[in-house]
Amino acid sequence: MLKINQTIVTLLIIASLILQILVLLGNFSGLRNVNIIRVDLVNPTGSGGFFGGLLDKFKNTIDNQLPDFITIGLFVICEGNKGMDTVCSPASFGYQYNSTGVLDLIQREIPSNIQSSLSGVQKGVFILSAAICFFLLLCNFYHQYSGRKLNHQYGCCRIFLIVFVTIIALLFAIATFVGQIVAYNIVKSTINKTKNAIMGGLINDLVDVQVKTGASVWLSLAAFISLFLVCVLLLRLCCLNKKPTRSENYEMGPVAS
Repeated sequence: MLKINQTIVTLLIIASLILQILVLLGNFSGLRNVNIIRVDLVNPTGSGGFFGGLLDKFKNTIDNQLPDFITIGLFVICEGNKGMDTVCSPASFGYQYNSTGVLDLIQREIPSNIQSSLSGVQKGVFILSAAICFFLLLCNFYHQYSGRKLNHQYGCCRIFLIVFVTIIALLFAIATFVGQIVAYNIVKSTINKTKNAIMGGLINDLVDVQVKTGASVWLSLAAFISLFLVCVLLLRLCCLNKKPTRSENYEMGPVAS
């Protein structure tokens, strides 16, 4: 039972680390579908009549200038049209890059102080979270290896140390999830305000903007759930480690003949 729990703990830590690495690499080549936010620009159905025809022509002009979707990853922003190649910004901290078109417009609309804050969050939360999870994995391997080599089980001090590191990793994993939810709500709120401000809301008749959460958010959720389960299993290991010691104290000595 003890070895099974140790194996499950190791697999959960590895799973959490892999999930966090996928979040870091979201929107990179090969992982375009792993993003925090996806904004789809959908053309509403055409309207009939003379004025409807003019409006449809105006819509087509706008469609030629706007992408069908925009995806925002942790370090990369992409835009694309259906059936065509996706264009992405270079990976950068704080979304500070040189590009053209809509990507350049997005970059210029982000204030410098916000870019600095985003850079700090990227480095101090997301990257650090994955680094702490990797450190936790190393600690787990070390304690398992040393325990087997010295032929003893986990001690409470050992488990307390690993549980402490696990709690720190868990808190950072929760922060990555919460940070992405906050970013999604900010982007959605900003887009809604912008839509209502442009032409008194008439932009809604020209293009339907749909904001969706990306796979990166749910990967972060799975990562911190995995670390929570690690905490539970490590505490269980501590309880299992005490049981043999208690039973030995109640063993009867040899009976004299």
